[in-house]
Order: sequence, then structure tokens, then C-alpha cells
Amino acid sequence: MDKDIKKVEERLEYLSSDPKTIELYRAREKALHERANMISSAEERGIEKGIKKGIKKGIKKGRKESAIEALKLGLDVYMAAKISKLSVEEVEEIKKNLLQ
Repeated sequence: MDKDIKKVEERLEYLSSDPKTIELYRAREKALHERANMISSAEERGIEKGIKKGIKKGIKKGRKESAIEALKLGLDVYMAAKISKLSVEEVEEIKKNLLQ
């Protein structure tokens, strides 16, 4: 085992003294670093996008629930739309689905 380690040390010493090898090593390290940064940035953007989408979906669901409750209380479509901040058409669709 010591013989193998010695060979590796000699090879490493040889390669580390070669300017071209050092240049290639640094270029590879830089490329790996840039790739890691790009992946990290893409993941962050994806997470942020997912959070925004989830928030919008949650708000929409809450508005639909408000419209349903308003309709159940006997309010007309226009009042339910005003309360829920949904369009009259959306509330009419909700009402139609409630009656089924």
C-alpha cells in the first residue's frame, strides 16, 4: 500500500509542476463552480415560482369559498362576486355547481 501511495504522490508532484496541467485543473474547477452556481440559481427561481403559484392558488381557493358561503347565505351573485372579489361569471359557475 505504501508503494501505491508513493506512486500517487510522485504523480501528483509531477502534475502540479506542469503549468498546462495546472491551467486545465483551474479551468475545470471554475467550470464546476459555475455549473453549481447555475443549478443553485435555477433551483431558487423554481422554488420562488412555486411559492408564488401556491399563494395565488390559495387566494383563489379562499375567494371561491367566500363566494360559496355568500351564496349559501342567500346573497345574489353580484353581492357574492363583490364580497369574494371574483367575477360575476365565476360566481355564476360556482352557483351552477352548487345546485347540481
